[in-house]
Amino acid sequence: MIITHDTQQLSVNPQQIRPTEPLEYRAIGRLWGKYVPSSELIYQGQLITADGVMLETKLARRASKLVQQSQLDLSLDYLWTVYPRTPFKDSPTQLRVTLINVRNEKKYTDSVKSELQLVADNFSIQGLVVYQDYELGIVEVKIHQKPQRDFEPPKDFQLRLIGFLPSNSIKKFWNFNVRRVGTSLVIQSGECIKLQEREQSPTSDISTISTSTTEDTTEG
Repeated sequence: MIITHDTQQLSVNPQQIRPTEPLEYRAIGRLWGKYVPSSELIYQGQLITADGVMLETKLARRASKLVQQSQLDLSLDYLWTVYPRTPFKDSPTQLRVTLINVRNEKKYTDSVKSELQLVADNFSIQGLVVYQDYELGIVEVKIHQKPQRDFEPPKDFQLRLIGFLPSNSIKKFWNFNVRRVGTSLVIQSGECIKLQEREQSPTSDISTISTSTTEDTTEG
């Protein structure tokens, strides 16, 4: 896919996932698709999205419990809440996800399916910009991950996004609205919300389209 400024001018659903705190590190989104476990391990497999993309996938504890207890019909597509990861350059996979929760409706009518599909493929990414490629339109964002247990050290990882930012965006804390396009995470809009070392600066907005704010849907 050729990345241009026009790539950022895609349709963004207004029901975006919003950060719960102004300066929290964040990388979360929703995907509509069918989970296909591997033949060896039920908690690892692939998520096949509505556009036919196959994403390397693993299940977090809650989603794994639902699958192992046969509470989901794995022949159906569902709206999943996911954590995204973009592996290193030498990896054959551009995007992989961890499924953490699922929206499981009692009745899957056509109207319900259509509504759920509309909120899919949107991601909320918030972290420190550490790298930019101005020619290819690549932005790398560092995410600080809190340990799940007190004795575990914190973990940092970098998420690769596609898009263009102002030239002075490195080492600044940004909030992004991102959309999955194939196996890429494409920036739709964003704002610089903090500089490093307590510097003060007005917000820098890169939004290419207007969006409206609505409350997040509840996964159950």
